[in-house]
Amino acid sequence: MDFIHTSGKSCLSTLTKTEKEELFKSSNSLEFEAGELVVKKGTPVHNLYFLNTGLIELSLDHDSKNQALNLFFQGEFIGINCVYSGSSYRFSAKALTNCTIEIFNRDIFSKLLQQNNKFAMAFIQYISMVNENFLNWQMTLKKKNSAGALAFLLCEFEKSLGQKSFEIPLTRLDIARIIGFSKESVLKNLADFRKEGIVETNGKSTNILDPDRLKDIAKYG
Repeated sequence: MDFIHTSGKSCLSTLTKTEKEELFKSSNSLEFEAGELVVKKGTPVHNLYFLNTGLIELSLDHDSKNQALNLFFQGEFIGINCVYSGSSYRFSAKALTNCTIEIFNRDIFSKLLQQNNKFAMAFIQYISMVNENFLNWQMTLKKKNSAGALAFLLCEFEKSLGQKSFEIPLTRLDIARIIGFSKESVLKNLADFRKEGIVETNGKSTNILDPDRLKDIAKYG
């Protein structure tokens, strides 16, 4: 079975050395502080935003206090599904942590897609996975109870960071808003997870002790 490119970083790895140099030579690197807008809804699409470091939240409105549309981790493109489908972004993207964003020139990116078939196929695969993950995020959280939603979020961090021990750079209130439940329910479920030996937490540090059990709660909760 052919390798499937499921991340923006993996997609970029299909470029040749010369093509990478061309792409990055024309790019700009910007830093955003936690809470800053990276993309505002309605902004014209001129470039591609690649998340080098940090955590990004997508929402329907830049000042929305509702449940997040999705989270993006380092190594991903922000709003890649809007770049070739419309003239403006249909959502806002906010930095949840300090972030470093690489801004790629869309014209050069498009030229590389046309001249490198491997890169173009990887890009198609990647956009498909972005859309699938977006739908999975929305459909999963809408039908979960609070324990299932929290377990799903923890599993997303484990999957995206590639490790069972990590820091969640969010307050308990942020977590509650992102999954669409109350802060009290988050605190209760975390306490239950600790009591049952599923996770170990110390402030923002999280260690998943029983990943199979956590995945079951995320799936059936």
